[in-house]
Amino acid sequence: MKKRIDALMGMLRNFIAYLPLLNNLVSRELKRKYRQSVLGYLWCVLNPLGVMLIMYLVFSTMFHNSIENFPVYLFAGRMMFSLVTDGTNGMIRSFVSNGALMRKARIPYYIFPMSVFFSTVVNFFFQLIAFAIVLIATRTPLTVHILAFPVVFLQTAIFTFGLGLFLAMADTFIRDTAYIYSVFLTAWMYITPLFYPLSALPDFMQYLISHFNPTYFYATQARDVFLYHQWPEVALMLRGFAAAFIALAVGLYAYQRGKDKIILYI
Repeated sequence: MKKRIDALMGMLRNFIAYLPLLNNLVSRELKRKYRQSVLGYLWCVLNPLGVMLIMYLVFSTMFHNSIENFPVYLFAGRMMFSLVTDGTNGMIRSFVSNGALMRKARIPYYIFPMSVFFSTVVNFFFQLIAFAIVLIATRTPLTVHILAFPVVFLQTAIFTFGLGLFLAMADTFIRDTAYIYSVFLTAWMYITPLFYPLSALPDFMQYLISHFNPTYFYATQARDVFLYHQWPEVALMLRGFAAAFIALAVGLYAYQRGKDKIILYI
């Protein structure tokens, strides 16, 4: 236990020491994503709005009458799901894609998935601007319950980083991981009630999703805050934090076990 604590403290000290480098890597990730785009960072707002509009046009005819304020329901759920999927999708190849730099410089390897993670967080904040436009367009008021949203975001961010770090380690040693995960994401999207109500599913599916699907925890809490104007359920928050810290523990454990071998596989 003492060795693990010392290792975590060492990571924390390195993290502080390499903050300027992390800032440069985050900036590089953002610039690389939009450098050949005419509209640049404006796509961070336009893209989620466009995707939401398409999904709204497709699914509103099926679920509009059964879901209150369907645009906000759809966007609130999708932006939390996108934080998880965009972050993990970017992090999964972060070691492999930075192999040349890792071989040339003595840098803590976790800096690379972390830089991708923080660039995803920046994109998420741009999505909040798009979400604000949706709230204004649908005349959805904001209440005191939005004070709970930072807690919802914290859960989702911790889960995303932990899962992304684990996937980055797995993909370093088993290149099939990224391909398998892309297939899994498709299934994950459909078993997360993003554009349909949970009540549309059979009872046993409702139980499994409401108790074991982390993205459901985070999407539902966001909807409680912005759509239903209520505090998220304590049980749901506890499940969200439990999933987040389990993912973080698994990710950190995988990194500690395999970090010395990464350079041999990239």
